[in-house]
Parts: sequence; C-alpha cells; structure tokens
Amino acid sequence: MSIPKKSLHRKIAILFFVLLSVSLVGPSIQAQQKASLPGESIANSPQMAAGDQWVLKTNRGLRSHKVIDVKSDGTFVVEVKDKEGVVLWHRYHDKDYRVLKTDYLTSVEKAKSEAPWEKVLNFPLFIGKKWEDEYHGTGADDTPRTYKNSYEVEKIEMVDTPVGTFSAFKIHRNFSATGIKKNQDQYYWYAPEVKIVIKLWHVGKLTTKEGHEIQNELVSYYQPAAKDKLKLQAESSSITPQPHVAGNIPDGKRLGNKSEQPGPQISVTGTRWAVIIGISKYKDTKIPELRYAAADARSFYDWLVSPQGGKYAPSMVTLLIDADATLSKIKKALFEWLTQAIEEDTVTIYFAGHGSPQSPDHPENLFLLPYDTLYDSVPTTGFPMWDIETALKRFIKARKVIVITDACHAGGVGQAFDVARRAGRGVTVVPMSSNLQSLSKISDGICIISASDDNQFSQESAQWGGGHGVFTFHLLEGLKGKADYSKDGLVTLGELIPFLSEQIRRETKNAQTPTVAGRFDPALSIGK
Repeated sequence: MSIPKKSLHRKIAILFFVLLSVSLVGPSIQAQQKASLPGESIANSPQMAAGDQWVLKTNRGLRSHKVIDVKSDGTFVVEVKDKEGVVLWHRYHDKDYRVLKTDYLTSVEKAKSEAPWEKVLNFPLFIGKKWEDEYHGTGADDTPRTYKNSYEVEKIEMVDTPVGTFSAFKIHRNFSATGIKKNQDQYYWYAPEVKIVIKLWHVGKLTTKEGHEIQNELVSYYQPAAKDKLKLQAESSSITPQPHVAGNIPDGKRLGNKSEQPGPQISVTGTRWAVIIGISKYKDTKIPELRYAAADARSFYDWLVSPQGGKYAPSMVTLLIDADATLSKIKKALFEWLTQAIEEDTVTIYFAGHGSPQSPDHPENLFLLPYDTLYDSVPTTGFPMWDIETALKRFIKARKVIVITDACHAGGVGQAFDVARRAGRGVTVVPMSSNLQSLSKISDGICIISASDDNQFSQESAQWGGGHGVFTFHLLEGLKGKADYSKDGLVTLGELIPFLSEQIRRETKNAQTPTVAGRFDPALSIGK
C-alpha cells in the first residue's frame, strides 16, 4: 500500500520536530541531573533519632527543639519548649523535614509558632538548586500574611556560632508578603553535621513587633546517637536536654497542661570561652626571650578554633601574643571580657611566658610577666598571681574553669636576682606550681594544670614539633587524639592529664613533671 506524498512529508516533518525537541530538551534535563549530584557537595535529608535536641536563640527568646518520636518510615515529631520548660507545640515532619501538621499546646503562643527555617529546607541541597513555594503564616511582627517565596542554594561555607564552626549550605530566600511593599531577603545556613539551620539573618529593616532584628542562631545541641555527651553549649538560659525520650513523656506534658509542668525542664550548660596568652619577646630587652612561647599560644589557639579541633567560635576566644599581651590587655580580658561568662559556661585560661617572684627575699609574691614588664620593676609592672585569684572569685562566674600555664620560671627575673647571684647567694627555682595549685581551692570545678613542678623549669626545643615547649607540644598531641584512650572521639581531662604526665616525664627523662590540682569533673573536655 503506497503512502501519499503529502502525508509522507507531513510525517517526516513531525518526526523532525520530535527529534529536534529531544535534542533541545535532553541536554537541559541532563544538566539538571548533573547539577544535583556534585560529588560530596550535596546534603540529603537527615536521619533523625529520638533524643536529638537543639536550642535556638530566636526572636521569641530561647527555644528548645527535641525529637520525641521517630517512625519506621522516617517521619518524626519535634517537641518545642520555651526557656521555662513550657511545651509550646508538637510539630510533625515527613522524612524530608517537610511540616505535616502542628499541634499547638499553649494557646498564647499559637500566633508565634512559625519557624520559617523549617519551610526553607528542600532536600537534597546542592549549590545552584532553586525552587519556589507559597504559604500562609504569621510574621515575626505577629501579622498574618501570605508569603510567596523563591529560594536558591548559593554556596557552602564555614559558619561560626556560639557552639562552634560548621560547614553549612547558604540558602537565599527572596519573598513577597501581603502588607509588605518591597520584596525581602533572608539567608539561612543549614549544617548537615547538626541536622538543623544553625543561623538565620534577615536583610533590611523588617523587625519583630518589639523592634528586635529577625535572626536565629544555634546555641546548643545534643545527639545521643552520635555521642552520649552534650555538645558545646552556649548563651545564658535555663535550657538543658533531658534524659526522657518518646514514649516516656507523661500525658500532662504532651498535652501542654501547664498545671502539670514541673518548672524548668531544660538548661544550657553554657558556651566555652578562652583567653590565650603567649609571650616570647619582651619590650624590655633585659628580660630574656623565650623561643617558642608565642608559637605555643598561637598553636593552641589554632586548635581551639579549628573545625577539626576544639570548634570554639573565634568570637569566644581572646588571643594576646607578644606586643598585644600587655598588662592592661590581660587585665581587661580577665576582669572585663570574661565577665560575660555565666555560671553554666566553661572558661579556659592559657599562659605561656615568663613567671617570677618579686625577689629572693619575697618568693611568696609571684608574678606572670606581661609584654611590657620592666626588668627593674617586676612588682609594679608584672601581673600578680593573686589577681588570677581575684578574677576567679570576683569576675568570672563560670563554674567550670581550666587554667593552663606553661611558664618558664627558672631562677627568677629582675634586678634583685642579679644582686643575689653576684653576692653568691643560692637562687632556687621559684615555687610557681604550688602557688598555682592553691587557686584550685577557691571553689569546686576549677582545674589547674601546670607544665612543671616546683624546682623544675619548662623545657622548649625545636625537637618538639619543629619548635614548641615540650608541655604544649604534648598538650596539642593529646587533644588531637593521642589521649583519646576510650576511642570515642572526645578527649576528656581524665584522659588528657595522665597522657601529659607520662609523655612529658618520658621525653624529659623525669626532669619535668606536669602538675594538676582541683576538684573537677574528669569527664570535662577542653574541646568539643
């Protein structure tokens, strides 16, 4: 049977356009598929576990979000409390973090329960991904609105929070809303490691009803599946993760019956602060230089703020090296800056440099030597050891304090010691360690670690890590994992202290023995 030429030409034409459309559309689809699989730069929906908990500093105050139930299909329920421990709502999510429904448990909070960061997440996340949506909700100024949103994942970057530094996907949200004349911009940072948006920032003048800026920030988190210990905590509050899990919460708490709420349910143990001081070169050239004290302090600082190390937020660490480590700046750090720490916080103070008594006749008056110490006037220009006691008693409110000193104190510094030596008087090594240990008696929770015992001096050499004090070299080695005897990824003081003692005594052939004093929790760690 023959086909008419006109019909044949029409079919050929149709086939041509079909093939043309495939050739035009095919690459676009392929490009999208490739864009969604950029190697490791992709975040899939997280696997939640009962007990996962986060504390966020929000426009409404501190909010605790805790996973109280996880189903076999991956859906999960999050219970949200305020800082007093009152249950505000239960929010139900599918396995991809989408909100299924919300049960409001405290009516006064119903109009204030929107959490836009939850609506921003659209897994998988990868750089360049774009999407749109629309929903009805209540704004930060308590006004009901309809929101039309467009989103884009712009980049992956390291983000500092009070809890530490995390790798996070930066999501740009541009939206219009009823009652707002101009489109608004917000940025969200989602960190796969902690399974939540760790920071929100609003661009522009839009504020809450009380006039506060619109921003959220992670200040605490707890992941029992990863490690049965609290992660770094932060900011003031009475919020702390509780041991109960889904299925063990009394009905009164689930239903939000305020009369049955037992007061504060959760409290944050606090953030971690540090003051790091290292002095190798002194303004007064009569004071002998140290080879590696400044390098030791810098290396300790680098470990503290490293994402692979202590994960301290850089804003929570004051670093004073050489010319920056003046008497006035040291006092300002200890007497003013650290007053921001609250009782639940942890404070670490590290000093590497010279230490000296006032004179051979007054060995009981001990001083740490700041950069601007005068050789002939140590008593008036040095930092008195009793001022550390003053800081701990009067200015630093944190209940957990770690003081670490790697001070070279052999023989004493100053004119009085020169006179004694010329007169042939025996000048012994100063009792710096004993004096430091006495600080631990101020209160429980203080741990004092000194690089060497009385009648010893702290050794430094290029043989340790290319240039370190033997103490700080092994301190860093221990913190980086060599002291992790339990192999749980966390180095506690109970592990670090015996590690330091063994390694330093062995390296120096018993010429240097670190000392420790205080009544403290051996499970406490310097880093994460």
